[in-house]
Amino acid sequence: MDIERLKEQIKFNCNVSDAKFWGYYSICGLLMRLRELYRSEKNLAPWEITPKQEISEWIAATEAQWKSLEHAAFCSIEVGAASYDPFDVDGLNAVLGREGLIYGGGYGRFNKPTFFLAALERKRELYDYSVYYSGKEFCRDLSTSVAMLQGRCIFMRLDALKILLWDKFLELGGKRFGGLLKEAFSSCGIVGHETPEELSDRIEALSSEVSELFVLHEAGEAFEDEYMDEWLQVLSQNADRASEFYMRGVKDLLADTSEKGPLEYIIEDRKRYLLNFHMAFLDGTRKELFPEILNAFQRFTENGEWELLEDARRAGYKRAQELRASILDLWRRGEVGKVVSAIKESLANSPSL
Repeated sequence: MDIERLKEQIKFNCNVSDAKFWGYYSICGLLMRLRELYRSEKNLAPWEITPKQEISEWIAATEAQWKSLEHAAFCSIEVGAASYDPFDVDGLNAVLGREGLIYGGGYGRFNKPTFFLAALERKRELYDYSVYYSGKEFCRDLSTSVAMLQGRCIFMRLDALKILLWDKFLELGGKRFGGLLKEAFSSCGIVGHETPEELSDRIEALSSEVSELFVLHEAGEAFEDEYMDEWLQVLSQNADRASEFYMRGVKDLLADTSEKGPLEYIIEDRKRYLLNFHMAFLDGTRKELFPEILNAFQRFTENGEWELLEDARRAGYKRAQELRASILDLWRRGEVGKVVSAIKESLANSPSL
């Protein structure tokens, strides 16, 4: 197998996707993703300094390349004498797995096509899904999804998780997250006095444990697949970015609070350090949709009663189901433009836990 040729084909599709969708990111978000993409392509360690002049020139060259690919089509992936559609994940991995490789191809936020090629670390079965853990990534696009659900497969990208954990560690000095993150990292033996190399090794070891949060989130999403076809239609047809953020937040909340999701696992097994990381990973939309977990976590830190968290999980799951039903009803009536106002009204009328 010509590995270099394989990388070139996949990277071409990555570039085409970025060329068509870079405008969906905020300026700060785009710059952050470009810097991480640069570090990935240059194989830089997290603590290595990126030369300003060099990365500026690389960004300028990348943006120029995007302009030339704005109207390009994705190419087929040729492996030996066979040709595969770039979204034929099962077909490609049936071949690439024998070479110790794993390929991911699907759709992420903003319905952006996303691709990657990486070393296959390990594989396991979860319920009736195959979970693939990828290691070193050889090529990727701007997307930074740590885990992806594609068909009957869950892809867990350990390289992307290490970057996320490293960035979270750098937040320890911030007032907003310092206490929670400090407890989470210190409970795993990371206290902040390590050399960069020691810290990198410990974060690599930690990523294997924290990855369970993301794998179970995808499992929860797979388990809560009722009305999935309609839901995807709403997402694909709706151009309102605010509505999409809320809809994805509802979908994430449903996955997090599902019986197969990460919160159920954390609570049942009393995984305190994973609870800390779960809370630290919550984005603004999920916090807004799930205020019960914030209140329950605060009370839990005072009295250690896990039942508070279970009550919050059930309340969040019930709300996610109700919001999903409400959004689908609006879509069926041709009123999907009312999604944001309907969600905000629902939250305003919800009784606090």
